[in-house]
Amino acid sequence: MGWRSILAALAAAVFAGGAWAQDSKAWLEAQGLESTESKEYQEFEVVIAHVKGATDPKAMEERVVLFKQGKPAWQSGPKDTDPGSRWKIYSLGRDVDGDGQPDLHVSAFSGGANCCTVHFVYRIKPKVTRLAAYSAGSMGGGDFIEIPGRKAPVMISADDSSAYAFAPYASSYFPMVILEIGKNGRMEFAYDLMQSKLPGQPPPVCALPTATANLWLKERCAEYTGTRRLARTAEIKAKLAAIKSGRSVEKLEWQDYFGNGVLAAVSAEMNRYSYTGHGNAGRTWLETVWPGNDEIKVRFLNTLRQTQSKSQFAADLQRLALDNR
Repeated sequence: MGWRSILAALAAAVFAGGAWAQDSKAWLEAQGLESTESKEYQEFEVVIAHVKGATDPKAMEERVVLFKQGKPAWQSGPKDTDPGSRWKIYSLGRDVDGDGQPDLHVSAFSGGANCCTVHFVYRIKPKVTRLAAYSAGSMGGGDFIEIPGRKAPVMISADDSSAYAFAPYASSYFPMVILEIGKNGRMEFAYDLMQSKLPGQPPPVCALPTATANLWLKERCAEYTGTRRLARTAEIKAKLAAIKSGRSVEKLEWQDYFGNGVLAAVSAEMNRYSYTGHGNAGRTWLETVWPGNDEIKVRFLNTLRQTQSKSQFAADLQRLALDNR
């Protein structure tokens, strides 16, 4: 193909893209909608649209519309999320699940101080198909990141199943999770990036360049350094001693431990063990800082088991534990 032919092909592609964009705008106008955000990929365009002129979230009826050559190929509906939810586009055309086909990644936020983001991934070729839906809760999740040598990107997120259980929301600790799209349409643990060889070691993801490029992940990985672990253990022991110095154990209540943050600190440490596959080592560690079986400790352990069993990653946690036996 000569250079003139190449230029002609490029010009045709640019013209077609512009024509398709005009078609999508005309369709939105005809539906009484307007766009707030959009992305393009080849013959596709994805748009966040809402009722024209509306400002109230519920009245806006925000939705995602995917156009192919200027014609709507798919759009989100009321069953996808709660009324008044706000949508966000993360990527269009990126291969998120590693099957070689382009995908669409969007999320919906249902509003409220502590609620609730759901991430959706759709394959867009040869037809629009949902690959995964992940309820990231109040954490909101995060974008997919590339890992050198890995076929598909992974998502860095956190499990908020223990919110409010051991501390107020703002002080709650949410364990880090590294997720990938599983075969059954759910986001599941990327085990090879989460499971450490020995108790107390950082998960393998922390050894990758990604761990320093992503500031949130970098901070979480730093929690596993020896000096910080020793400092946390010493602080927990001091807080427990301070609580017990004022009254006998029999007269202490849950709020005595909840209020000064010691339950949050202990649960965070226990989860660092569990979410790297070493829950049994975590219980051994607990005996070094909180020996015995007083009523509050028993309640703490029961509550910790409940939060983990109710987590959407309960099966993943069990597999992590079994793999390290």
